Amino acid sequence: MTPQLLSLTLAYDDTRFFGAVMFTDPTHPDDKPATVLIDYTGESPWFRLTNVDPDGQAPSVPAMVEADRIMRFLLRYTPERIGRAAADFPQL
Repeated sequence: MTPQLLSLTLAYDDTRFFGAVMFTDPTHPDDKPATVLIDYTGESPWFRLTNVDPDGQAPSVPAMVEADRIMRFLLRYTPERIGRAAADFPQL
């Protein structure tokens, strides 16, 4: 099951960013949304994801997978926002 994007918030300065992404479960729309925090890191892949749910930290958790995919997409097309080049984000 792929989570459905509910909200994405990012704040940038010249070299860093932080934010959060929230997802709903389309099969259980009344459940509490999954929330993943996003922080800048100084090395590839240039971001760190932290699930608000302490039991959902595994990279295979659907919200973590989708947040990773979204961040790689955004940074691939706007690397200059954090002082990087497109070569830092190879297409997979």
